[in-house]
Amino acid sequence: MLSRSFLLNLLLAITVVVLFGFIFFNSLNIITNHGEEIAVPKLKGKNLKDVIAALEDQDFKLRIDSTYKPNITPLQILDQEPEQGEMVKVGRTIFLIVNRAEPPKIEMPDLVGKSFRNAVLIMKSYRFVMGDTIYRPDIAAGAVLEQLYKGKKIATGTKIPYGSRIDLVVGEGLADYEVDLPNLIGKTWREAKEILSKAGLFHLLVFDGAITDTLAAIVYKQYPEALNELDFPNAIRGGDMVDIHIMQNPSSQLLRQNAPGSLKFQDLDDSLENVIQQRLQGANNVLSKAQKKTAQDTSGTADDGTLTRRKVDGRGKGVGAIVDDKNKGNKKPVVEDKNDQDFSNDYE
Repeated sequence: MLSRSFLLNLLLAITVVVLFGFIFFNSLNIITNHGEEIAVPKLKGKNLKDVIAALEDQDFKLRIDSTYKPNITPLQILDQEPEQGEMVKVGRTIFLIVNRAEPPKIEMPDLVGKSFRNAVLIMKSYRFVMGDTIYRPDIAAGAVLEQLYKGKKIATGTKIPYGSRIDLVVGEGLADYEVDLPNLIGKTWREAKEILSKAGLFHLLVFDGAITDTLAAIVYKQYPEALNELDFPNAIRGGDMVDIHIMQNPSSQLLRQNAPGSLKFQDLDDSLENVIQQRLQGANNVLSKAQKKTAQDTSGTADDGTLTRRKVDGRGKGVGAIVDDKNKGNKKPVVEDKNDQDFSNDYE
């Protein structure tokens, strides 16, 4: 009796297992959509929002990655996998690459001091766009002097959008004109910098002693000087360098020792310090001509009638400089008969 009951229960259990197995394997076609395939639609070039809505209606799953291309509409589909037209099962995952809505930001590289060619290669590697090239007289010919973003200087390491336009200021060597050197003795460094900038000249700054306020420090020495020993103006090419020595509080005696021209050789005692200062101020007023006119590109006069700069000939000398007299085979000082005569080279 026990044996018959056991066999009956075993048979019943086997029947139930077989029945469930049959039902499960026959339902796999329904669960996995076996045999149901659909063509992948064209997604490239479409907007991501439109694509998401369309694919969800067709029961596709999405996985999205992004990159950035500056000349393509934000959120536009750049690539897809599987490709358009491939037959896939319903519910298949579609991989999309989308153009980012906003460009990523990249740190600005250091281009100042590098050659123009090298700077351009670096910009390309950072995917920046080359903007305007602005040439400026400077002794560092062919070197990048400034890097500009939206018309303003940009410091190295500043983060700006990928694909930004960068303008470069490049040195073109010394200019083809001469500038009368301004007298900077006794001026603050703030004032001296402004004068040099207007004159189109550059500087090498030398600190002397403890400096607590650089902009308020006083220029006590410069080279070349504004006047030669005969008190004629010294002139240098636009874009050339001037050595500037500054001190926080130089004595009046030190300023007098470095006064321009013959002032330093005058045997004057301290009681005549006012006279010295008046003569220095007079020299400053006369040499205000060094403030270059930006609207005039060769020789000309400033608003006050003083000469701002003089054209330089092919040999790099001033128009009034000593020239070769080829007909006689020797050198002879020749000065052009002009009101704006330049005697500086004759007495150097």
